[in-house]
Amino acid sequence: MKQQTNSSLDAVSGPVIGELINLSGRQRMLSQRIVLHALLAALGDAAALAVLKSCLASFAQAHAELVHGNERLPGVFSEALREVYFGKGRADERIRQFVAQAERAALSIAAGGDDRQPQVDALVAQATPLLELLQEITLAYQHEMRGVEAAATKRQVDIAERLGNISMQANIVALNARISAARAGKFGREFAVITTVLADIIKEMDELIQSVVDTSGASGTSARRAVPSQGWHARADRALQ
Repeated sequence: MKQQTNSSLDAVSGPVIGELINLSGRQRMLSQRIVLHALLAALGDAAALAVLKSCLASFAQAHAELVHGNERLPGVFSEALREVYFGKGRADERIRQFVAQAERAALSIAAGGDDRQPQVDALVAQATPLLELLQEITLAYQHEMRGVEAAATKRQVDIAERLGNISMQANIVALNARISAARAGKFGREFAVITTVLADIIKEMDELIQSVVDTSGASGTSARRAVPSQGWHARADRALQ
């Protein structure tokens, strides 16, 4: 499995990041279950040892998918996440250390070794710092989600602005064409029909632009600029009277 490259960052969608948030959030629960069942297994609960091994396998697999990705997930796909996993936080290293310690504890418990309690104690000592680290990772994914949502909103507003400009220019052309057709008298009737159809098309475009603005939820100045000036058709009709 290969780590996501910068060239494919734009392919990371909101739903994918949502899945990453859920996966990273589940890691917090699994880490606590690993510690709890290690304690129970050390006290002689055979069923707890089986649960410990199952949770540990799921935890290790999920971490590999978060870091390296799979057929659906991109792995570590941003500089912010790389800093969390491989920078000062050393999340990848610390999580792998926790997994290794849990594996040692499980092996010692299964073998009935004299060092099983020290191994479990060492695992317990990592529990709280690891939980805080996993929370930091989840927050990092949530921050990425906010960035994706902000970028999507900006794209919608930009599209609305561009459509608005096109619509306004088309309105001006249609208005001038209808005035010219009116001045041409009977010779301009056929052309007037064409300009009427064009005006209807522009009206549909205006409605589409409004729906884009409404969907984006943008209420700022840029969104207001994206809505074309209303009343072009009415003014055109008055000009032709």
